Amino acid sequence: SVTALGEATPRGPVRRSGTRPGSWLFVTGPLGGSILGRHLDFTPRVTEALRLHEMVNIQAMCDISDGLAADLNHICEESQCGAVLFADAVPVSDAARELSRASGRAPLQHALGDGEDFELVFAVSPDDGAKLLREPPIPGLTKIGECVEAGLWLESNGRREPLAPTGWVRSL
Repeated sequence: SVTALGEATPRGPVRRSGTRPGSWLFVTGPLGGSILGRHLDFTPRVTEALRLHEMVNIQAMCDISDGLAADLNHICEESQCGAVLFADAVPVSDAARELSRASGRAPLQHALGDGEDFELVFAVSPDDGAKLLREPPIPGLTKIGECVEAGLWLESNGRREPLAPTGWVRSL
């Protein structure tokens, strides 16, 4: 068994709930292909989360352990909104590109659904998002989409398609 203890910063805890349509979505690093070794050798993004939380008001956040699409869907469910990801903005890891040659799946599919990336996906207001883009407090920070009224979407070449919340599914 595992026990984890901690305390919230003076700004309070960051939950999966709290974002709304119009908010911007970010990730802290490249995604996909973790099965090639990164899933066993990673550093939790605690320091990055604390730096971000000091600089801006994070409306909602989740670590990407199940896959970007699945974990973003958790945020959407808790916040009662939807999200659109911009396909060309999602940072794809070199490992996802390597894995795609063997799997036959596109690197973006690996970035959206492989899981165990342990990067962070989070939502902020457009003003705070612009601040993060102007003065990134951590390397690898990327705007990947926006929150919308409902649904989970992937936008590519100006066309918006439904995105399944694929990723790791725990069985009971």
